[in-house]
Amino acid sequence: MSKNKIVLSDTTLTMREASVSDGGSLQQLMIDTATWLKESGSTQWGDILEGKDVHQLRDRIRDGEVFVLCDADEQLAAAFILRKTASEWDAGLWRNQKQVPARYLHRLMIARKYAGQNLSQTLLDWASRESQRTGYDWLRLDCIASNQKLNTLYQVAGYTKCETVDDFCIYEKRTKE
Repeated sequence: MSKNKIVLSDTTLTMREASVSDGGSLQQLMIDTATWLKESGSTQWGDILEGKDVHQLRDRIRDGEVFVLCDADEQLAAAFILRKTASEWDAGLWRNQKQVPARYLHRLMIARKYAGQNLSQTLLDWASRESQRTGYDWLRLDCIASNQKLNTLYQVAGYTKCETVDDFCIYEKRTKE
């Protein structure tokens, strides 16, 4: 099986770099995810519901930093941003940590249709392998400190919590031995 193929029960999904033509579907997946988070009581991703795009999705697509997981009909099952350099946001959160060759994971999102099938772990593993494949020693991410479920997910996935900065926990994982 290809490293870019993921099998869930009777569905085979394919991971690929996003293209400009995915922009509308990605935007909708972000809105759907932000809406679900809000309905779940979280304030995360509220900027999306206000029409803001703090991660400049189009620029990230152009720079080859957005990855999508699609079904056979090219419908999005999941997506995330895997930055090659730290954004201003990242630089602020990681200011007290050693600067190392790292990729930065943002906007991990799963279509509700595919929720509850361990895709988060699968995507985190894929992002780590992709980071290693492209020459990065570390994969870094952050999440709001109050989301215990998400913090637990990252810890179980092998990420080390470095510190809490401005109500956000920052995590990293070594991609190379």
